[in-house]
Amino acid sequence: MNKILRRWHDTDPSLKLFLLGVMFLGINSGIVSGAFNNYLHDVYELTSRQRGILEFPREFPGFALVFMTGFLAFLSVEKWAVLTGICAGTGLLCLAFLPPVYSLMLVWMLLWSTGTHLFMTVESVMGLRFASKGGQGRRLGQISGVTNFAAILAAGIIWLTAKFTVSPLVYKIVFAVAGISAFSAALVFSRMKSKGEETVPKGAKFVFRWKYSIFYAMNILSGARKQIFMTFAPWVLVTIYGTTPDTMALLLLIASFLGVVFRQIFGIVVDRFGERVMFMADGIILLLICSGFVFSTCVPLLFSLYILDNLMFSMRIARTTYMNKIAEKKSDITPSLSLGVTMDHAVSMTVPAAGGMLWAAFGYKSVFIVASALSLITFLLAYLMKIPEKNGGIPEGGKVSGLEKLKEQTASN
Repeated sequence: MNKILRRWHDTDPSLKLFLLGVMFLGINSGIVSGAFNNYLHDVYELTSRQRGILEFPREFPGFALVFMTGFLAFLSVEKWAVLTGICAGTGLLCLAFLPPVYSLMLVWMLLWSTGTHLFMTVESVMGLRFASKGGQGRRLGQISGVTNFAAILAAGIIWLTAKFTVSPLVYKIVFAVAGISAFSAALVFSRMKSKGEETVPKGAKFVFRWKYSIFYAMNILSGARKQIFMTFAPWVLVTIYGTTPDTMALLLLIASFLGVVFRQIFGIVVDRFGERVMFMADGIILLLICSGFVFSTCVPLLFSLYILDNLMFSMRIARTTYMNKIAEKKSDITPSLSLGVTMDHAVSMTVPAAGGMLWAAFGYKSVFIVASALSLITFLLAYLMKIPEKNGGIPEGGKVSGLEKLKEQTASN
């Protein structure tokens, strides 16, 4: 314990503030993740098709992220962090206290979504900035672990509120707490001191290189996979198996508790074994999860697979470190990460609507059969992936040819 306290005392003050802000935003995000599906079902009584279509506006800010970050390029990333808290907090407080009119709900949802999606780039860029060389995965895992610790608090808030309060007052209370947490994050982020590093130099608002094509492809696959399990897995549990808000909160609590340790270990494993191995493992695990939702009606097993899939969202760590390794220059990283999120969400906006129609026509299992095909594509792309070593030498998973050796010897001479 003394060693941990000593390390915390010696930690960069800006990193301490960033982690505290991450925790507050994690509470905000965790509450929405745990309560939003039940909120839509209880308050607006949406069908599965309507729920799928709703993901189009919810994910639109992620699609527009590359344009948002280009527009905000004149600000430091620390200022971006402040904006994320303000947007997320305003959206959730409006959901909590204003009348539940569907058209207005779309506006507040968009505002909250804008904040959370902008923070995806902020989290990745700041994580790389605070990491030591070769320890990027470990640092991103620590940040992700803080987010999971916050999600534990969020799940506890939802569970206690749902146990002792009746709907729809439950949602007013938890969304109010989420909004206050987001504004607290904005306040903490505003106290961070800029390191004077322009992460997006002038003229580098948008970057697209063929060399990064597998990174783009992985983001597209992630967008499809993520939406299937963020939208339809909980929707299956809620509508098919009658899972209640307190049970969904308990599942989120378990996933978050495991994630505190798992995501930190995941970051270390990425640094140790490389992104290629982790992407291949992700494809195999996703196939197993999909198979469970297709072939099993055992609710405890489905709960376990839902928790496992939540843990596998850690793959964003591997995509970030992969981009960091293949980037031709440092100034490519932030705009490329933003473009990756935009590609992710270009798919995220369309998959739920298509999945909702697929569910309506052929049943919910058809959605997870399609997700199985995505897992196989993920595995294949990971198998073909070549990642440079840290010293810029032998690609991970590949060999150096005689011609390449001759080139290296000639260059060294």
